Amino acid sequence: MMANFKKNTIKGSYYPPGDKSISHRIIILGSQALGKSVVSNLLEGEDVLNTIKAMRDLGANIKKERGKFSIYGLPPGSLFQPKNKLNFGNSGTGIRLISGLVCSNNIKTILIGDKSLSKRPMRRITEHLLKIGAIIKLRGDLYPPIRIKGIGNPIPMSFDIKIPSAQIKSSIILSSLNTNGIVKIKEFNSTRDHTENMLKSMGYNITVKQNKKFRFIKLQNDKPLKPINYRVPGDPSSAAFLITAACLLPGSKFAVKNILFNKTRIGFIQTLKSMGGNIKIIKKEKLNNEIVADIYIDQKKNLKSVIVKSSNIPLQIDEIPILSIAASFANGTSIFKGLKELTVKESNRLDLIHKNLLNMGVKSEIKGFDLYIYGNYKLKKGNAKIIHNLDHRIVMSFYIANLICEKNNIIKDKSCVKTSYPSFFKDVRKFLN
Repeated sequence: MMANFKKNTIKGSYYPPGDKSISHRIIILGSQALGKSVVSNLLEGEDVLNTIKAMRDLGANIKKERGKFSIYGLPPGSLFQPKNKLNFGNSGTGIRLISGLVCSNNIKTILIGDKSLSKRPMRRITEHLLKIGAIIKLRGDLYPPIRIKGIGNPIPMSFDIKIPSAQIKSSIILSSLNTNGIVKIKEFNSTRDHTENMLKSMGYNITVKQNKKFRFIKLQNDKPLKPINYRVPGDPSSAAFLITAACLLPGSKFAVKNILFNKTRIGFIQTLKSMGGNIKIIKKEKLNNEIVADIYIDQKKNLKSVIVKSSNIPLQIDEIPILSIAASFANGTSIFKGLKELTVKESNRLDLIHKNLLNMGVKSEIKGFDLYIYGNYKLKKGNAKIIHNLDHRIVMSFYIANLICEKNNIIKDKSCVKTSYPSFFKDVRKFLN
C-alpha cells in the first residue's frame, strides 16, 4: 500500500471527526451550566473521554443517549470533592483547563496523567492560578501530578499572557467562572478562542477586544451560564492530514464537509494555499459563534516551498508535523520560524520531525528554533524506523509520508492515535485511490 504515489490520489467526500479542542470545552462548560445541554458530533477519543470522566468525578451528570451527550451541570463554585485522583491520560488540554476550573472551588484535587503527560510543563499554567489564592504543588515545581487546594472566594485579577497558549488563557478563564468581580486578560499573541466563543453562546458576560498589540478579554460572573444545544464542527487539526495528502497528490479531488473554519485554526490552510494547494471554500456559515465551512481541493500541480513567519506559527502549531511532510515534497527550501512551543507538546516535536525526516531521506536542519526543510519532487527512500515517543501527530504525519516514499516507513505501536483520531487509518484507506 502507498508504494507509488503516482497511482494514488485522494478522492471522496469527507466529514472530519468532531473538533478535539471544542469537545473538551463543551464538556467542561456544559458541566457548569445549570440545566441540560445536548452535544452532538463529540469527539470520542481517549483525551475527551478522560475529560468526561473527570467532570463526572467533579459532580456533573453526563450521559450518552442515542449518539448524543446530555450534560446536567452544576453552577460555578459547587464542584464535588472527587473521591479519586483525576487521571487525564495523555491530555494536556484536559489537565490544564480543569486545573483552572478546580482552583476556584473549595475542594482538594490531585491531577495526574500518563508517562508522556507527566513530562510536560505545568508551571506556565499554575503561576497564573496561584495569584487567585489557590495552593498548588507540582512535581519538581514543574510537572504533574498537580496537587491543588482550591479557594472558594478567589481574588479577581488582571493577567498578562506572554506565552502564546490557548490552554493558559482558557485555564484562567475557567477559574474566573467562580470569581466575584471583574477578571481582565491581556493576550499578546492571538490563540484559539473557542472558550470565549462558547461563553458568548451560553450567555456569559464576556467581552473581547483586539488591537495591534494584544487581545483584551474581560469577564464578570454576574450572568449564569445557560445550557446549550451544540453540534461540534469537524476538527481542522485532524482533517489537516487528509487535506495535506490531497494537496500532495496531483489529480486529487476531495471535498471536506462541516470543518471548523475559525481563523485561529486554519493557518495551515493558508500555508498550503501559498504552497500551491488548490483549496476553495464552497460554503460558510456561523454556528454558536464559530465559523463552519465546506471546502474542496482540486489539486492539479505539485507544491512549492514556503516560509512561515514566527508570528503565524501559533495559528498552525499542531499542523507543523504534517506541513513538514508537505515541505519535503515541495520544490525548494521551506522554513518554519519560531518553533519553541513545539518542543513542549506531547513530545519534543521539533526534534522528532527533524530526525524522522533525515531517516526517511529528507535533508532537514534546525537553526535555533527554526526548521529548514530542503524539498524536491523526488520520492524519498522511506523505510525509516519512525521515532514518535507515543505522539499521535508524529505517527499520523509520518504515516501520510508513506505517500511520498519508495518504501513505507516503519511505525511501531500506533495506539496513541486513539487519543485524538480513532478512525484515522480507516479514513486514509477509504479516501486513497
